[in-house]
Amino acid sequence: MIKPSLSDFSDFVEKPKPVIIKSKIDIQKEKTMYMNIILVLIVGLGIFYLYYRKKNLDKQKKEAKQKINQLDDYMNDYLMHTMLEQQNYNAMLEQQNNNIS
Repeated sequence: MIKPSLSDFSDFVEKPKPVIIKSKIDIQKEKTMYMNIILVLIVGLGIFYLYYRKKNLDKQKKEAKQKINQLDDYMNDYLMHTMLEQQNYNAMLEQQNNNIS
């Protein structure tokens, strides 16, 4: 029969990793690096927004002019229509007044 051999369990236990203490200067450098990255992203988004706005400026102006012209045409048609109705109504009243007298 084979005799069991004893194991050293300290080989299976993970040794704690040494904690590296960061100095205030290292922490400050990390913060400034993150701040710089965030600021570059903000500036990049701003530049992209201005580029997109300039690219679509002519299109937006054409659409605005078209909408204004449509509104103007609608208002002219509406005013003409109401004026014609008013004239017809006035003519009808005049005829009734002439017929009564």
